[in-house]
Amino acid sequence: MKNYIIKRILLVIPLLLCISFVCFIFISLIPSDPAEVALRIRQTPIITEEAILQVRKELGLNDPFLIRYVKWLINCLKLNFGVSYTNPSRTVLGEISRSLPPTLKLAGMSLFFVITLSIPIGFFSAVFKDSLFDRFIRGMVFTTTAMPPYWINFNVDC
Repeated sequence: MKNYIIKRILLVIPLLLCISFVCFIFISLIPSDPAEVALRIRQTPIITEEAILQVRKELGLNDPFLIRYVKWLINCLKLNFGVSYTNPSRTVLGEISRSLPPTLKLAGMSLFFVITLSIPIGFFSAVFKDSLFDRFIRGMVFTTTAMPPYWINFNVDC
């Protein structure tokens, strides 16, 4: 069992590399120029060719694709995710560390509510199998599972 677990854990590494490479390819295929987008986000009043070339140089977009990927991968392993496009004075790691606690709090609260509701509902559905309650719950689960997520759009300010 120990060897099986080690083998499965080691298989995660090439899988993560493949996924990151495919994502990097897709991001590179986006038709807009990332340097121009960064300038627009920074609300640069006049976007010149020289400004675009300067930002491309800053972001390392002049390098060949594979070199950019390897540099990006090495930086990610060092937890250096670069500078935020929207606010160049902040790092991406700083933005992640600022946003992670509320995200984990929200996910934890969601997990608590799901477990608190699903265990009693599952218990009663098992005890009263094929009853009106059980059929109603199965219908609700089927309906909400089949429903696209954007149909349930709650506008909650956190």
